[in-house]
Amino acid sequence: MRKHGLPVLIPLGLAWLILLCIISHAIAEDINLFYEANAATNIRDVQSYAQIAQELDFMSKRVDHLFINERDSFFHKDGHRRFKVLILPGAIGDALFNNVVLNCRGVKNILSFIEDGGSVIAICWTPSFFATRAEWMSPRYGWDRTFPEPGTFEKFCGVHAFKGTVRGPQETNRPYPKTRFLPIKMNSENEIVREAKLPPVIYQLVVGGGSLLPGKGQPFEIVGWFPNGTAAIGIVLYGKGRIIMSSPHPNITGERARRWLPKGVLGPIARENGWTEDMIAEGLKLIETEGDPDGPKPDWALSKAMLSYAYKKALQ
Repeated sequence: MRKHGLPVLIPLGLAWLILLCIISHAIAEDINLFYEANAATNIRDVQSYAQIAQELDFMSKRVDHLFINERDSFFHKDGHRRFKVLILPGAIGDALFNNVVLNCRGVKNILSFIEDGGSVIAICWTPSFFATRAEWMSPRYGWDRTFPEPGTFEKFCGVHAFKGTVRGPQETNRPYPKTRFLPIKMNSENEIVREAKLPPVIYQLVVGGGSLLPGKGQPFEIVGWFPNGTAAIGIVLYGKGRIIMSSPHPNITGERARRWLPKGVLGPIARENGWTEDMIAEGLKLIETEGDPDGPKPDWALSKAMLSYAYKKALQ
């Protein structure tokens, strides 16, 4: 019997090694949520999507610039992706680069991840990171002046994934950071809207989110429109993957918004943009008076549907 023990153990050992290799590929986090405390990333986007991931039984974790800037964070040594979805919360692109947080290696990693079939959900102003051009109207540049510049990745690294312009904030949300729940008309022919059985219109929180304006020849699937008829939410194909661009924050529902606004955009950020205390008080009163007309349920359903879609497409 002892003569046969070693030959039996060898194939068993190889089988265990193969199984461990398969498991190591399978148990990695499904969803990674980018958050950088010192670079004006929106913590409410991160917290809400962590909850949504949990409700969908997806594993998730927060990651920072050190993660983004390392290729090994995205890919195994055999070239397979380590995870399915990267979520980029509302953020200020210049702050991420000027504070030496993100670098062009990180941008290359993000784009390679999408090209290989991964999904990215970009919220609020982060769709402009991928665009060739951004047009921004802020009190910092003069109350009525539009400031045009290349999209963030184009500006700092000379690359883009969306041939088009992101233009914001919406006319109804000026001066920035005026915040309102706007009626977003949903595209009944879109897969996300159809599978989630969403209503024709959903009131969603909008701060500085811009209109998504694809250039000539840029494939672009619209998920929803702003009241002015421009795209508010859309899907960009890039390589084998997708960028789900969401200028509104459907993931930040009524009560979560009320807790966040005085400490965030209608607090310190408003003051940084030249708002007086009277303007801040008026802004808070406006959001309290108007509220979220259709409540949190359709917003949350849309957010879950977007993440489910992103995950499903990354499996293909």
